[in-house]
Amino acid sequence: MVLLTIPLALAVIMAGALRVGENKLQWAPRAWARLLMWGIKCRVRLIGGENLEPGESYVFAGNHASALDIPSLQSVMPKNFRWVAKKELFSIPLFGPALGSIGNIPIDRSVGRQAMHSLILASQRVSDGASVVIFPEGTRSEDGKLLPFKSGGFLLAIKSGRPVVPFYLHGTRQALANDRYLLDPGPIEVILGEPISVEGFKTGQREDLSDVVRERILALQDKAEEAPPVDSPLSAA
Repeated sequence: MVLLTIPLALAVIMAGALRVGENKLQWAPRAWARLLMWGIKCRVRLIGGENLEPGESYVFAGNHASALDIPSLQSVMPKNFRWVAKKELFSIPLFGPALGSIGNIPIDRSVGRQAMHSLILASQRVSDGASVVIFPEGTRSEDGKLLPFKSGGFLLAIKSGRPVVPFYLHGTRQALANDRYLLDPGPIEVILGEPISVEGFKTGQREDLSDVVRERILALQDKAEEAPPVDSPLSAA
């Protein structure tokens, strides 16, 4: 990871200093993620990509259970998207400035006014044509069970007017759980549900939207866990 991150981060920071637009820099995180997942021998497959309209922007919301969630998503999701990520990540040398150069958005959940500003900025990015990824649980689940959702992220969906796409990451926790330091390479699936329209939702109804999205993610989880393993003969039939 270090060998990949340092040169790509330096390239992105230098390009940003030269005023290269963030849209033109989206190749870097995608290359980083694909090379990383290839290097650790974790094959990532996107399921449900047909649910997305080409060129449209969305707010993607899903589960968070492993350090592999971000590179898994980054390797297969549509190219033009940004992350709403905790502000501490932006303080990491090289990595943090690179995150900012490609347009990702820091959020400080401990300060309500700053968090609201971050969400408004994210909604503007979506309105300008870039999709945004959020983890509504706010932190990684220790046991893989979906944690209660924080509703703030759904405010940006309502403000931007863009549909919410629920997703479920299947296999990332099995490959690298929070309580383990050793990797157990295996297949990973990024499963996309059907977009959920936010039409008719008001800002005061973000809890209602959160509940709808959570139920959809739970349904994706149930379906994924009932299916045979990706590499089994049944799944290939």
